Amino acid sequence: MATQMARVNARQDHVRLEDGSVLLRMAQVPWTALTLPGLVGIKYKIMNFDRNRSWITMINTFEPGSRFATHKHLGMVEIYMLEGSFFYDNGQVWAGDYMSEAGGITHAPGSDDGALMITTLHGPLQILDNEGNVAATIGIDEMYDLAAENAAVGHLSATN
Repeated sequence: MATQMARVNARQDHVRLEDGSVLLRMAQVPWTALTLPGLVGIKYKIMNFDRNRSWITMINTFEPGSRFATHKHLGMVEIYMLEGSFFYDNGQVWAGDYMSEAGGITHAPGSDDGALMITTLHGPLQILDNEGNVAATIGIDEMYDLAAENAAVGHLSATN
């Protein structure tokens, strides 16, 4: 136990404790930019995920003036806004706010002043084109693979 506590107190590395707990040093994880059209200015770091249950928790940013393409959530989304704000069809979400969106919601959020938030997606989302057709689907596999290309998954177990 003393060795384990020394590792936790060192503040150097990610730690997987014997009791199953995980301590991630998120400052060591590089930001991954979303690269699909309509997702410019949005970056994320995966904190945890479960492929079998189709959820992913991440910290993500919207750069000032960024807009997220119109998309439909196939599962619930939870957001806790740490800094800044973003807006969408139903209003504004400010720092300190928690929001839960039901699955099936279609919207196109954006941020004029930038945002930093913790987000949990319970299922994928579909990016829609101007006619409302599905242009792309983004789920856990796509988010993980994009982060892996960016060397931003070393702190995760690929089988989470």
